[in-house]
Amino acid sequence: MKYIIPLTLMMLLASSCSKSENPSQTVEQSDVGRALDEKAIAAGVIPDPDNLDLGGRFETRSDLGTDKFCAVANGSAQFNIGLLAVFGPESKCEAQGSAKSDGEKVQITLSGKKDCSFAAEFDGVELRIPGSIEAGCASYCSDRASLSGTRYYKVEQGDENARRTLGRDIEKLCD
Repeated sequence: MKYIIPLTLMMLLASSCSKSENPSQTVEQSDVGRALDEKAIAAGVIPDPDNLDLGGRFETRSDLGTDKFCAVANGSAQFNIGLLAVFGPESKCEAQGSAKSDGEKVQITLSGKKDCSFAAEFDGVELRIPGSIEAGCASYCSDRASLSGTRYYKVEQGDENARRTLGRDIEKLCD
């Protein structure tokens, strides 16, 4: 008797989780989701994935300091960029370079020291640098610092806001 109630309860739960026999319900649910996404894009709640703009100022704050990234348009989907990743008072990565945006992919190339180029991800709000990047990228960092896996969140849009982004050794990260 003590197993009948749990067994009955499990059977009821399993039957409620079964797939719908009406395929039109699945289509309607995805249409509802798509319509909701379209309304959120129109209201500016979420970015339009077909029209992402990298231009602007990005930051990530932590107990160690404020990481910064900026992008100023210099052509169609082309940007001058600067970045600062802070790992304490004396430990950091700081660089300038260029970026080419293609949807959610951003190809970043740093210039001035060793070769450093990598593909980052951008969803309209957050720029994510991969966890594994070229060894030459370390030349832009002090000891015990790395650009690998850093993230930057867009805080202001536009070239003028990006030009106000200050670095440590590089006075203005984006000119």
